[in-house]
Amino acid sequence: METVAVIALKPQMELAEDVVDYQGKVIMKRNTVLDIHMIKKIQAHSITTVSIKEDEDYVPTYFEKLKVSKTFKQFEDVYAANFAAWKVAVDSFIYKKVPMNNSDLLKLTDNITMPFARQKSTIIDMLYVLQHDETDMTYAHCLNVALLCNTFGYWLRFNEEKLNTLILCGFYYDIGKFLLPNDIIWKKGKLSNLEFDLVKTHAFHGYHIIKDLDIDEHIKQAALMHHERCDGSGYPQKLALSEIDSFAKMIAILDSYEAMTSFRSYREPMCPFKVISIFENEGLQKYDAGFIMTFLERMVEEYMNKQVRLSDGREGVVVFINKQNLSRPMVHCGDDYVDLAQNKSLSIVSLL
Repeated sequence: METVAVIALKPQMELAEDVVDYQGKVIMKRNTVLDIHMIKKIQAHSITTVSIKEDEDYVPTYFEKLKVSKTFKQFEDVYAANFAAWKVAVDSFIYKKVPMNNSDLLKLTDNITMPFARQKSTIIDMLYVLQHDETDMTYAHCLNVALLCNTFGYWLRFNEEKLNTLILCGFYYDIGKFLLPNDIIWKKGKLSNLEFDLVKTHAFHGYHIIKDLDIDEHIKQAALMHHERCDGSGYPQKLALSEIDSFAKMIAILDSYEAMTSFRSYREPMCPFKVISIFENEGLQKYDAGFIMTFLERMVEEYMNKQVRLSDGREGVVVFINKQNLSRPMVHCGDDYVDLAQNKSLSIVSLL
C-alpha cells in the first residue's frame, strides 16, 4: 500500500486501510473504491493522508507482489541499463578481442545492488522474478551469478580483495558459452549425447580465451573447473575435492542455483525451498561442504517469517528452521505447527 495526500486522491483509487477522523471514528472502510463524492467527504474531515492500495496488494503470492511493486520496477530499470553495458563488454571481448575492464565490471554490481541495499526485497528475490529474451539468456546468467557472488561473498565475510575476485569469477566463468550455438545452450528439450558433449567443451573454451589475461588465477580456474564436482562426477576432467579450485567450488553452487531459480521461456522458476531440497538430496556430496551449508543456511534465513503455501493447500508462516533438514522448516498454520521435517508427506510449494 501507499500513503497518499488527500489532495492527490483520484476516483477509482481503493482504500488499503480504514479512514478515521481525529476522534478515531471510522468515516470510510478499507477496500472502498473512491469516487469524487467520497474524496470530498474525506477532505471535509481535515484528514491529510490515507492509505491506498497498489498493484502488489491485488495479487496473492509473495513473488507476484514483488513483480508488480515499485521497487522491482526500479530494479528492472537499473538492471537493464547495466545489462546493456555488460553485453557490450562481452561482445567487444568475444568478437573484437577488446579486454574487459575489471573495474567497470565491479561497478556494474555496485550500480545494481547499492540502490536496493536497504530494501526489504533482496537482490536474490528480484532476480527470481526477472525475465529475459531467449537470445540474452547467457549474458543474463553470467551477470546474475556475478550478483549472487556479491551476496555470497558478503555471507562468507570476504575482504574486499577476495570479494572482488569472486565477483569477477561470476562474470568470466561461463564466457566459453558465447562460442557455442545459442539454440543448443538453451535447448528446451533433452540434449543428445553429441550436443551434450559439445556443451561440455565450453569450460575448455572459456579457459583458453582468458588464460593469457592479466587476471587472478582463481578466475581462470573457475572458468575451467566450475562443472567439476567434489565426488569426481563432474567435467571436463573429473577432478576430485582437493583438486578443484576453491573459487570454482563456490561458482559451481551459484551457477546451479541461478539456473534452477531463474525464469525460462519453457518453465517458471523453482520454489526456493524446492531448490534447497534438491541440493540437500543430490548436492551435499557434489559440492564443498562448508560452502554449500553456508549458502543453504543463509538462503533459508532469507525466508524466515515469510508466508508460504503447503502442498495440501494450507497457508502459514515459517517460524523455525530445521538445521538438519533446511528445506523442511516448521510452519505455523492457524492453530497448528507443522514440522515438515517430521511430516514428509507435505512440502512448501510457494511463497505468499
